[in-house]
Amino acid sequence: MPIVTLENQEIAYTLRLDKRRKNIQLKVLPTSIIEIVAPVKLNSMEIKHILTTKSKWLRDRLNKLTSLAANPVNQTLVSGCQLLYNGQPHILTIVPGASRPEVILIPGGIMVKAPGDCLDNRASNVIEQILKAWFVRQAGRLFQERTRHWAPIIGVHPARITIKDQKTRWGSCSSLGNINFNWRVVMAPPQVLDYLVIHELCHMLVPNHSPRFWEQVQRFSPSYQNHRKWLGDNGKILSRIF
Repeated sequence: MPIVTLENQEIAYTLRLDKRRKNIQLKVLPTSIIEIVAPVKLNSMEIKHILTTKSKWLRDRLNKLTSLAANPVNQTLVSGCQLLYNGQPHILTIVPGASRPEVILIPGGIMVKAPGDCLDNRASNVIEQILKAWFVRQAGRLFQERTRHWAPIIGVHPARITIKDQKTRWGSCSSLGNINFNWRVVMAPPQVLDYLVIHELCHMLVPNHSPRFWEQVQRFSPSYQNHRKWLGDNGKILSRIF
């Protein structure tokens, strides 16, 4: 794999040609390898020039990957690991031999009572199913509650609320007033979840992301930019389990 030196650090990269592209795309992969997608073949000097020009952007992305890898939250689903819920890390405790599956929220932790010998590594998918179902239920309850709170304040009447499992979208609002929320946001701080509810409800007033739309969002969520940033900074943590 070819290597380029940026700021005294050697970084591996791949080059992929795509005749359909009209410009060059840079992507930092989870493995800290830089992927270059280009419409034409580049020589080594051209590649180094492109990467040097974008060195600050690349360094920021690589630093975020390093921080993400070092963050213990949402890494695994074993007893003693940390799971994010309501913006706070919770220690997971797995109790095997239960007559029926159950998830209990305890101070600073989440307890899973699971049937059988679920401490066996082969049963990890059972724990995952139990926990994911619990997170989705919690998300459904909280999004319904917060939507009922904010809708009359904003002055809108959503037709339907649906909880979805999406990798790239936190929420959406259709022209019919049907609102979708990503269940993973239940892991975020309550004020971030509130921001998302406000965001989607404001789309019933302004169905785009024009300045007028953001003015409406700011009316009800004055710190919305901080909440957007939180989702941008922590989105990969929310999405790396389940």
